[in-house]
Amino acid sequence: MNHAFVDASWNEQPDGSGLGGWGLVLLRPGHLPERYQGQLDSTDNNAAELRAVLEAVRLAPAGELLAVYTDNQAVIATLARGRGPELLQDPAREVHEEAAARQVGLRVGYVPRTRRHLRAAHDLANDARRGTSPASLVSGAEVLIEQRAGQHEARVTLRRSNGQRTERVTAHVQDDPLSDMPPSARALLTAVTLAQPGETLHVRRASKVAQALWQRPERALRPAVQAELNRARAEADGAGVQVVFTA
Repeated sequence: MNHAFVDASWNEQPDGSGLGGWGLVLLRPGHLPERYQGQLDSTDNNAAELRAVLEAVRLAPAGELLAVYTDNQAVIATLARGRGPELLQDPAREVHEEAAARQVGLRVGYVPRTRRHLRAAHDLANDARRGTSPASLVSGAEVLIEQRAGQHEARVTLRRSNGQRTERVTAHVQDDPLSDMPPSARALLTAVTLAQPGETLHVRRASKVAQALWQRPERALRPAVQAELNRARAEADGAGVQVVFTA
């Protein structure tokens, strides 16, 4: 079973609108913890937290069980028992529809914020809400891949236009010494998983290795890496996602 710890952060803006952030830590057996965060327009904190659950369902492996943990009782009541506030019914329905479409067996439960992974999700949500994102200069979404020497993770930041505000989603991809996939290619595959159907990703700072493997998976030395790259490309093609590399 896969596990996700989710949390959200929200503030009312001077114009009366709401700005939120969501964060999640995804745990998959045999993999290092994966951290994701995003900023969004939101009516309240509960709606932002439901967005975190939705992203967990989208990012978890299809066809497998997913246990989602939160300290938000309204979210638990809405998703698990259908008894939450009326305002949350539509986003909760979207979560269940996404889970059904991806055949993800969704379970929702409570954990206190003192749990390590929930604290991490809380920090990710706060950081996302406080972040600033300049307006996108291109159609589709901009992706920035940052890998610094001496660090054991890459940061993948995706920015897309969302009305008058730009939405930002960030993934922290830790190096896995047991994986045959080059870290730069792993970061690129993570960026592709963040895309919405029909979206064009304009990717900056992808390494030459990552670009070469994405464009021609047969260049990978290991058959397992070739297979994973081909699966990612097939899923992207099926969703209408295009990857364009920029300087």
